[in-house]
Amino acid sequence: MTAQILSSELLNLIQESKRKHPDLRNAAEKSLNDLKTLPNTSELQLAAALEVQLKVLQALPSLLQNYGSSLKGQLLISAFQVCFLLHGSKTAVVSNTAAASIQQLLAFTFEKLSTEDGISSSDQPSEAVSIHDGSVPVLSAASDAFYLMNDVCLLTEGIESKMLQGASLAPSFGLELVETVLVAHIDTITKHVEQNHILRVRLMPLIIKILSEKASFNITVRAVRLLRLLVRNVLPVMTAEVEMAMSLISHLLDPTTSVLWKRVLCLELLKDICEDSALVRSIYAHYDEQEGSKSLIGNYLAAMVRLAAEKPAVIGLGQQSSRAEGQQAYSTEQIAIDLGGFSGAVGISASEVNLDQSGISVHWSAVRVPCIDQIDKAEPPALPVTYLYSLVLTCINSIFDGLAKFLLPFTVPMDIKAKRKQKPNRQRQSRSTADGDGKPSGDTDDTQPSTQPSQQERCLSINPLTLKDHELYGEIRTSALIVEHCWPALLATSSTFFDAALDSDYYHALVRSFQKFTQIAGLLDFSTPRDAFLTTLAKHAVPPATAPTAKTPVLEASNDRGTDDEGRDGSGRDSSTSLDDTPEPHRYHNPSLAPVTTRNLLCLRALLNLGIALGPLLQTSWTIILETLHQVDVALFSSEWQHVKGRWQIPQRLEDRTSSTAGELSAELGAVETAVSRLYESTGDLLDYAFLQVLGCLCSLVYRVSGLLSHVTDPSTATIPQCPTPGVTTPRHHRIGSMSGHSMSGPQATKDSMLLLDRFGRMAQSNVARFSMSQPSESGFSIIVDLFIDHLSAPAVAADIRISAARKLNELISHLMILTNSQSQQQDDVISRCLRALSATVSPLWKASNTASSLNCSLEIHALELETLASILEQRGETLRFGWDIVFSVVMSVFENTGGPVIGDTTRSLGIAAFNPRSPKLVRSSFASLQLICSDFLRTLPDRCFVILLNNLYYFCSQDQDLNISLTSTTLFRDISNFLLHQELNMQQAVIEGEANQCTTEAKLIDLVASSDGNLSRDRLQAESWVVCFRLILLDLLLALEGPCIHPSDVTSKNNSGWIETSVLTVSRASTMFAHSLRAFSGHVAIAEVWNQLLGRFTNLLQAQSLTISGAIFRSLTEILHEIEIAPGARAISLESAWVLWRDGNPSVYDLPSIADNHDSLAVYLQYMQQLHGMLEGGFDVDQTETVMRNLKACITQSTPVIYGSDMDEMTMVQKLVLESMDLISTSSSEILIRLTEEMGSLVTLAFENNEGSTQKGKTFVALSKAAMNALADLVKQHSIKPGSPITRLLDSCLHSLKVPIQLKYKWKTEGKGIATWKKATSTALSVLDAEILRRCEGSRQGMQSMWTAIVEVNDGIAAADTDRCDSRADIGSDQAFDIESFSQMQSIITPILGLSTIPDKIRRKYVESLFQHSIIHEPHPDDLARPDQELLDGLRSQHVGRVQDLPPKQRSKMAYVLLDQLFDLVALHDSSSERVKLAQAAAPYLILRVGLVLKAYTCDQPLRGKMPQPLSQKREMHYVLRRSVELESEPKAFPKTIGVQSENKKHLFLMFGLVTKALKVAWRDEEMGARLREVLEAVGADFGI
Repeated sequence: MTAQILSSELLNLIQESKRKHPDLRNAAEKSLNDLKTLPNTSELQLAAALEVQLKVLQALPSLLQNYGSSLKGQLLISAFQVCFLLHGSKTAVVSNTAAASIQQLLAFTFEKLSTEDGISSSDQPSEAVSIHDGSVPVLSAASDAFYLMNDVCLLTEGIESKMLQGASLAPSFGLELVETVLVAHIDTITKHVEQNHILRVRLMPLIIKILSEKASFNITVRAVRLLRLLVRNVLPVMTAEVEMAMSLISHLLDPTTSVLWKRVLCLELLKDICEDSALVRSIYAHYDEQEGSKSLIGNYLAAMVRLAAEKPAVIGLGQQSSRAEGQQAYSTEQIAIDLGGFSGAVGISASEVNLDQSGISVHWSAVRVPCIDQIDKAEPPALPVTYLYSLVLTCINSIFDGLAKFLLPFTVPMDIKAKRKQKPNRQRQSRSTADGDGKPSGDTDDTQPSTQPSQQERCLSINPLTLKDHELYGEIRTSALIVEHCWPALLATSSTFFDAALDSDYYHALVRSFQKFTQIAGLLDFSTPRDAFLTTLAKHAVPPATAPTAKTPVLEASNDRGTDDEGRDGSGRDSSTSLDDTPEPHRYHNPSLAPVTTRNLLCLRALLNLGIALGPLLQTSWTIILETLHQVDVALFSSEWQHVKGRWQIPQRLEDRTSSTAGELSAELGAVETAVSRLYESTGDLLDYAFLQVLGCLCSLVYRVSGLLSHVTDPSTATIPQCPTPGVTTPRHHRIGSMSGHSMSGPQATKDSMLLLDRFGRMAQSNVARFSMSQPSESGFSIIVDLFIDHLSAPAVAADIRISAARKLNELISHLMILTNSQSQQQDDVISRCLRALSATVSPLWKASNTASSLNCSLEIHALELETLASILEQRGETLRFGWDIVFSVVMSVFENTGGPVIGDTTRSLGIAAFNPRSPKLVRSSFASLQLICSDFLRTLPDRCFVILLNNLYYFCSQDQDLNISLTSTTLFRDISNFLLHQELNMQQAVIEGEANQCTTEAKLIDLVASSDGNLSRDRLQAESWVVCFRLILLDLLLALEGPCIHPSDVTSKNNSGWIETSVLTVSRASTMFAHSLRAFSGHVAIAEVWNQLLGRFTNLLQAQSLTISGAIFRSLTEILHEIEIAPGARAISLESAWVLWRDGNPSVYDLPSIADNHDSLAVYLQYMQQLHGMLEGGFDVDQTETVMRNLKACITQSTPVIYGSDMDEMTMVQKLVLESMDLISTSSSEILIRLTEEMGSLVTLAFENNEGSTQKGKTFVALSKAAMNALADLVKQHSIKPGSPITRLLDSCLHSLKVPIQLKYKWKTEGKGIATWKKATSTALSVLDAEILRRCEGSRQGMQSMWTAIVEVNDGIAAADTDRCDSRADIGSDQAFDIESFSQMQSIITPILGLSTIPDKIRRKYVESLFQHSIIHEPHPDDLARPDQELLDGLRSQHVGRVQDLPPKQRSKMAYVLLDQLFDLVALHDSSSERVKLAQAAAPYLILRVGLVLKAYTCDQPLRGKMPQPLSQKREMHYVLRRSVELESEPKAFPKTIGVQSENKKHLFLMFGLVTKALKVAWRDEEMGARLREVLEAVGADFGI
C-alpha cells in the first residue's frame, strides 16, 4: 500500500517537473525505477520510515529549547528546509506536523529578533543585507528573520526562494504564515527597515495581485486580512503602497468589477476600519488632507453613496422608512393607516402578510460569522442579498459614532469634568447623549441625555477647534476636516437608509448616530452641515403627503375657502396645530396627510434633543425644530388624535381594534411630550442672546400661523430679533416646507394659534427667573409682552385666541410677581415692569373694536386684566413703592375720556374731564381694586398720589352705572380725609397746586427777563437786583428742573422729550442772560458766586446723560467764557470750576442707544476745551494734560459712526477738533512733550488695532491715522533740533507707532483713497530719521536699545512683504520699487551709525538677520538651517536627500537681491573703522550661510535631476552669488584668524571652499556652472598663493 502511494507521488512529481525542472524529473524517474526494482517492501518498513520522519519533526522543540542560541544562519536554514521538505509529504500527519514545525520555527526566529533588539548591539558582529539600492547592517537574528520572511513571501508568490532551496509552499499556507508572524510580532517588524522593505516590495504587491486577480475565496480572505493588518500598523511607513491597495478596494466595490463575496470582503474590511476612529483619522490625514494624494475616505464614502442606492427594491426604499418585511413582521405602519381613518381601509391579518423578505433586519441581513473570518473555507458561503447594504449602514454609523466619541469630550470644560468626577452618583452628562435611540414601548430614558446640560455647560461648551495648544489638536483638526468635507456623502447615504425598510435595531442605531454627528457639527460651529442634518431629521419626523380621496368632506370645505397655495407647503399639506396642551380637545380630520408613525416620533425626539444640546449655537436654525414640531402636531390632529390634559389619546372608535400598536404610538407620544417639556425648560438656562434667538424663531412662527404679520402695529415685534452675538454670523440653511400659511381662517387657524400661544406661554413660564433679573429688552420680556398684546388687541383674530393670549400674559405677570419676594431695587423694577405690561395691554383694546363680537371680546379681556391687577395688589400692595400712577391709570381705564386734561398729571391744574363708563361689569371690577387701596394701602401710598386717588374716587362717585359704588365712593372720601388729617397731610394738595402755579409763574418771569436780550442797564436794574433776580428765578428754575431729572436709561424716551426741551431752553436763556450781564456787573462781588452756582446747576443736569442737554450746556459755557475773556474785570472769575465741569462732563461716556449720534455734542465739548485752554495762564499742567489726553482719546474712540459717511478718506469733525486740541497743548515741559508724542502715536495705531482691517462700520480711523502721522512727524522734527530735548524718547515713541502700519503691509485691508497707510508710515519714518540727529541721541542703555530696536523693526517692515495676501498682484511691482528706494534711503541713514559702540551687539545681529531672512529667494531645505540649540552654520553640515521639485522664486526677488547686495557690502572692506568692523563681524556669518545655502542646494538637488537643467531662477541666483563672492574684498577682521591662511581679503572663500568643491563634482554636466565654480577655486588659489 505504501509503495503504491510512493509510486503515485513520484509519477505526479515527474509530470509537474517535466518542463521547468528536468534535473528533478530525471531524479524522480530514477527513484521510480529503483522502487520498482526493490523487492516487495513491507508495510512495516514504510511505517518505520514514517516514524522516522515524525521523530525528526518531534525533535525540533527539544532542539530549539536546548540549542536555540546556536540555531542560526545556515543551521536555521537547514532546519527550515527539512520542515518544508516534510511539509510536501502526502501523508497528512507528516504534512500537518511539518506545518506546525514551520510555524514554530518562524515564531522562534522572530522571538530571537525581539530579544536581540533589547540587547546592546555595540559588541556584536553585524552583516549587511541589501535593500533598495543600498544595504543595512543587521545582527544575526535580524539577518535570519530577513531572509526567512523574504523567502516565505517569494514561495507564497510562486517564485523560487533564495535561501530555502527546493522548498515549495501553498499560497494559502504562506499567507497564513505571514499573518501569524505579523500578528505576533508586528511591533518588532515595524522597527526594522529591512522588514519594512519586505512588506513594501514583496508582501504588498502580492496582496494587490491577489485582489486584482480572480483568486480563490480562501486566498482572497487571507489577503484581505493581511491588508487590514498592514493598514492598521504600518500605514505611516507605507503610504504609497497602502494608497494603491486601498484604492483597489474602493474599485472592487463596483458591482461590474467583482463578484458579491469579494465586494462583501471589501466592505467588511472597510467596516473594521470605520470602527477604529483613530485609524480613520490617520487615513484621512495621510491621504485626503495631502495635496496630490487620493482622497481615500472621500472615495469610500462616495462608493457607499452609490452602494446604498444600488438596488432600491432590495432595501425597500420608499417615501419614508418602514419596518423590514419578514415572516413575523406585522407592519406597524399598516396599522397606523387604519388609525388614520382612510375610507375603505381594511385590516390585514397575519396570514395575509407577504412572506418575502425585503429590507434590512438583524434576522436576515446579518451572518453569524463574517466572511473575513472564514479562513478555512475554500468556497464562499451563501450570503443574504441585503448583507451588503447592512455593512454600508454599519460603516456610516461607525463613522458617526467614532467622530462623536473622540470630539465630544473636548467640548466639556475642565472644571465641569472635575465636578462630574466629584459626584460619581450623578448621571454622566454627555453632549452626544441627546441621542435618538428609544423603545417604541414608551421608555423615554433612552432618547434623553443621561443628564441635562446645565446652563454653564451649554453656554461654555468649547469648540474643539479653539484648543490649538492641546496635544491632540492635530487629530481634532483632522476630525473637523472630515466633518466639514465628508458630510455631503454621509448625508446622502444616511438619507437613503432613512427612507429604506429597516428593523427597529437598525433604525434606532441610524437615528442615534445621525444625531451624534449633527451635534458635533454644531459644536464645531459648522452651520451648513448642522442645518442640513437637522433638516433631514425634520423631513423624516413629518409623515409624507398621500393622495386625498375626492369624497372627503373636509377637503370640500377647504376648497370652498379657495384653492390657492397660500396655506400649504410644497407637499400640499395643510397647516395644523401644535403638540402641546389645549384647554379642551379639538377634532380635525385631514386625510391628505399620512398618519404619524413611531419612527416619525423617534426622529422628532432626536430633533428636540438636539435643540436641548445645541441651544446656544442654533441661532435662526431653531426654526427647523419649531416648525417640525408644529407639522407633527398637524399630522396628529389630522388622524383624529386628541390632546386632553397633557396626554395624547387614541380615537375611541379605533382603540379596541388596534390596542397594541396604538399603545406604542401613545407611549412614544408621551416620550415626545417629555422631550418638549425638557426643551422648554432648557431655554431657561440659555444666555439672554441665545434665548432671544429661539424666541424670535417662535415669534415668527406664531405670527405666521395666526396671520398677524399684516396686522401688528409694530412690525419689529413680528420679526426675528437679531441678537448681538460677538463674532458670530447668522447661518443660512434650507428651511423645510412650512405647513403654516401666511393667512388662515376657520377652526384650523384658531386651533393652531391657540396651541402655539400655549407653547409660547410655556416657554415664557420657563424663563420667569430671567425676566426678573435682566432688562426687558435683553431678556425678551418686551417681545413676549408685545406678541401677546398684538394677539389680544387684534380685532381680526378669533375671540378664543385673543382671550387665550390675555390669559397667558396674565399668568406670566402673576408668576413674575410671585417670584419677586424680596425688598430690593430689583423687586421695584420687576413690579413696575409688570404694571407697565398690564397698562400696555389695556390701552389698545378699545381702539379698533368696531363690531359687537369684538367689543364683547375686548370687554372680557379688560375684565381679566382688572382681575390680574387686583391679584397683584393683594400680593404686593404692602411692598409696592413705585408704579402707583400706573395702577391708577389701569383703574381709570374703565372710563372713556371724552375731553379735558389727562387724569393724574401732577404738573397741570387739577381739572375734571368728561367721562363715560365703558361697562358696569368693568366698573365693578375696577372699583374692587380701588376699594382695596383705600382700605389697606393708604399708608404705603406716596404723597403725590393722594390727589390722583381723590380724582379717581370722584369719577366712581359721579358715575351712574352702579349706585352702590357711588355711595361707597362717598364713604371712601370721608375715610381718606380722616387719614390725611391724622397724618397731617391735608395740605398736600395745596402744596402741589402751589408748586404748579409757582412753575407757571417762573416760566412767565423767565420769558419776561429773556425778552430783553440781556440789555439790562444800571438805570433799569441795579446789580443787587440782578443778582437776586437771577438767583430767585433762573437758578431756582434750574433747581426745579433737577427735581424731576430723569434716569440716564430713559433719556431717549419720547415721554421725556418735553423735559429735555424745557431744560435746553432754560439753560440757553440763563447762559445768555449771564453772558450779556457780565460787562455791566463784572465788578460785583457776587458774580463769582453766581458763576459757581450756575456751574453747579449745569453739573447736576449733565448727570441725566442727555446729548441734547450736554450740547446746550457746553455751547452756552463757551459763549460765557468768550464774554469773560473780553469783558473788563471779568478775568478775575475763577476758572477752576469750569475745568472740573469739562473734566467730568465728557459726553463720550454716555450709555447711548444704537441710533444715537453724539458728534455735535462732542464737537461743542471740544470747542469748549479749546476756549478754556486759551484762558488758563500757562496752559495745562502735567496732571491736567494727562486728563485732557484721556478725554480726547475717549472722544475719538467712543464717537458714534458717521451717518451716511465714513472717516476713511476724510476725518470727522470730532477727529479734526481732537487734533487741533492736541496742537494747542504747550510742550514746554519734557514730560508733557513725551506724553503728547505717545498719545499722538496711539492715534496713528488706532486704525490698526485689528490687523485684518475689519473695523466697526463707519469708524475706520484711516484718515485720522494719516493726519496723525503728519502731526507726529512735525512734532518730532520740531523738537529734535532743539537742544535739551529728549530726542531718544521722542524717536522711540514715534517709530514704535509707525512700525505698526509698516509691518501690516498687505495684511491690513481697509485702505482709503490716496497713498496706502504703510507707504505713508514709511515716508513719515524716513522723514524723522536723520544721521546727525541719531548721532546726538543719548540716554540710558535701555532707552537706546528700545529706539534702535524700533529702527531695525521699521527697516525689517520695509524689506518684508506677505505677497500672498496682496489683493492686487499688479501692485506688487510698484510697491517693490517703492520699498527698494525707501530701503536705500534707510541704509544711507543708519549704516554709518549702526556700528557705534553705544549700540548693543544684538541690535546689529537682529539687523543683519533681517537682511538674511528677506534676501532668501528660494526656500531652503529645513535641515540646512540651524536649530535653536546649534551654531548658525551647523545646518550646512547636515546630510539629507535632495529635492527635485521646482522651487518658485520669491515674488519680490528684486528686493531680495538688493538685500543680498547689502550683506556683501557690510562684509566688504571700507575704512576698517571700528564701526565698520563691528558691522562686518555681525554680517559675516550670515553672508557665509546665505551663499552656503545656494551651494548646498545645488549639490543635493542637481544629481537627482539627471539630465534636466537647473531651474533658471536658481541658476541665476547661483551665478550671482558666485560672481559677488569672487569680487568681494572682505574686511580682514570680519572673520576669525585661521592657522595656515595668509589671505587678508579672501577669507570668505576659504570658508566656502568645501562647498565649492562638492558643487564642482556635481556640475560635470553643466559646463557654464562648472566654469563659474572653477573661477572661485582659481580666486582661492591666486589669493592663497597656489
